[in-house]
Amino acid sequence: MKDGRHRIGFALCLLIPLSGTAGCVYEYPEPVHPPTPDPTPVAGPPKPYTDPQVREREVKSYAELDRLLKAAPGPVLLSEEGPLDGPLRGFGTTAKVPAAGLYTVTAACVGASSAKVAVGQEHPGAPFRPMELALDCAGTTSQVIAIEQGYLFAHLLLPSPGDTPWTGAVGGVRVTLEVHYACSASASPSSLSSPAATRSAVRR
Repeated sequence: MKDGRHRIGFALCLLIPLSGTAGCVYEYPEPVHPPTPDPTPVAGPPKPYTDPQVREREVKSYAELDRLLKAAPGPVLLSEEGPLDGPLRGFGTTAKVPAAGLYTVTAACVGASSAKVAVGQEHPGAPFRPMELALDCAGTTSQVIAIEQGYLFAHLLLPSPGDTPWTGAVGGVRVTLEVHYACSASASPSSLSSPAATRSAVRR
């Protein structure tokens, strides 16, 4: 009996016009969607620190570094400077060597206890042995080397990967043509990778 009443009710619902104000209403639950998590922000390039006191210290350090490096005599082949610490620490560059000869490598650092700079050339078939200059930041460190025609690189050697606290310390390197060699045609330079190509470092 109950099944019969259900059939009659369903039939009556079908007979009611769609435009009527009353009728059988069937509600269907809306699908529930889980909340979409916010996208993970993409990390951008490291930004330099903006501490005004450290920035002022860095400006003074660069001024002192320029004074030290510009004292090196002779035409400049390569010159590069950069911070020794902070989010953007490190520096490096390359330069084209127009002619083989003796060149003076002068490096210095300001605001730190020490630093290390590498200078070298790559030659096909020869072992890669860049020269390293250890700096104690007490002045400039200079060394005369024989460089062949081609390309020369110089960069700061970082003691460890990753970021370090920003203190305003800076360092730099400059390579100039040796004045004595430029005035003498009797010199016979050797390769930068040869031990005989260098003389003892001179601190000023």
